[in-house]
Amino acid sequence: MLRKYNLALLDDHRVVLESMANLLETSDEFHVVAKATDEKTLLAALDDPEQPPVDVLITDFLIPHLNVPDLIGRVKTRYPHLSVLVLSGSADATLARQALHAGASGFMTKTADKAELFDAILGVIAGRQPIDGRVFTLEKAPVATLGPTPLTARESEIARLIVDELSSVQIAERLFISFNTVETHRKRIYQKLGVTTSLGLMKQLLSQGLLN
Repeated sequence: MLRKYNLALLDDHRVVLESMANLLETSDEFHVVAKATDEKTLLAALDDPEQPPVDVLITDFLIPHLNVPDLIGRVKTRYPHLSVLVLSGSADATLARQALHAGASGFMTKTADKAELFDAILGVIAGRQPIDGRVFTLEKAPVATLGPTPLTARESEIARLIVDELSSVQIAERLFISFNTVETHRKRIYQKLGVTTSLGLMKQLLSQGLLN
């Protein structure tokens, strides 16, 4: 009889969780036993004695109000036999390096197809370290740094528009990029600067002399 591997999912978008769970359940090898949008819900599910032990945690890497690298470290310490696969909306090599350094077993992007994702899950279970082919190098990509803040030129541009109180839709229209791309940049900016709100972003930019 084919063994089913138990999976837990962490993402701040419920629709992503539902879609991902439905996709994974099409495999005879996977069973989604937990879906969480925050750390508290995730840990409660992992600790639930009524739930079967989780084999793999699949998590986004940029989640508002949550330090995912720290969470990965805590989860790996608490559940040493649990594999962590990061499923990111970005193919940024810097994020991949951060994820692996935090203890993730692999790094895939959300542009991966079904076969690639399933292979990656089985790969981390087998002890391998799958890296999405879209991440061409794990060397840190060059960034345009303003002062001490490691924001790229595009991130700096979007950060200023956020401070100017433009919505993600308005930013997308102004820069001729997609709404999802803006949201990915927003998550990355907030995580890099350690803030959770546009007000916190403004204060951080002002304190570092990044706003005129």
